[in-house]
Amino acid sequence: MIQTVHPGDLRPTDTALCEACWTEPVQRIRLTSHGRDLLCRACADSGSPPRVTLFPPLGIYGLTYRNLGGPYLADKHRGPGAPQTPRDPGPPLPSPPPQPTPGRPPV
Repeated sequence: MIQTVHPGDLRPTDTALCEACWTEPVQRIRLTSHGRDLLCRACADSGSPPRVTLFPPLGIYGLTYRNLGGPYLADKHRGPGAPQTPRDPGPPLPSPPPQPTPGRPPV
């Protein structure tokens, strides 16, 4: 279903440019099963799809919980407790510590 944009239809966070061509101002709203598409008149009449979905629930890349999988969620969202050291802490610190160059502040 396509509707004409009236004052007050757009939210402050909505884009002002057509989501299909990104050049013309929004003049139509196409209601879809997943939300709404903000389109110019030409793109709405031709049935053009939006080029990108901005900021869906899991970010701009359209990730889903299924794509992330169990191990990712388990590693990133551990329960409360003491911090843990990283899997690869890197090389050991030099001993003795290096001395700063005279006349230059340490970085």
